[in-house]
Amino acid sequence: MLSCDCVYDFSKWYYYAPDGFTKYKKLIGKRCCSCGKMINFGDICVKFTRYREVRSDIEERIYGDDVPLAPYYMCEKCGEIYLNLSVLGFCLDIEEPMAEALRDYWELTGFKKVEL
Repeated sequence: MLSCDCVYDFSKWYYYAPDGFTKYKKLIGKRCCSCGKMINFGDICVKFTRYREVRSDIEERIYGDDVPLAPYYMCEKCGEIYLNLSVLGFCLDIEEPMAEALRDYWELTGFKKVEL
């Protein structure tokens, strides 16, 4: 659901918002965290570097304040929606379908999709 009010639950994990696209550089493909489309080597995508808070003294000695987690990736289509809506100030759940967030945006603003 599209929202301007950001409420974060840091107990699970969190990420720092990326500022643009990158090329997927792994040989083994990954699924888009939003729509599930396969992302393969060389594809344009958005990379979300994820972390979680430490849960023990041992983790804190090893990692400091943030424990790195495996990154999430978004395909080019979902990434474009995410980057544009986040620049407009909307808070988005990257695990939710970005197409739905875009439809919510159209409904909220009254903009209509234009076919070119």
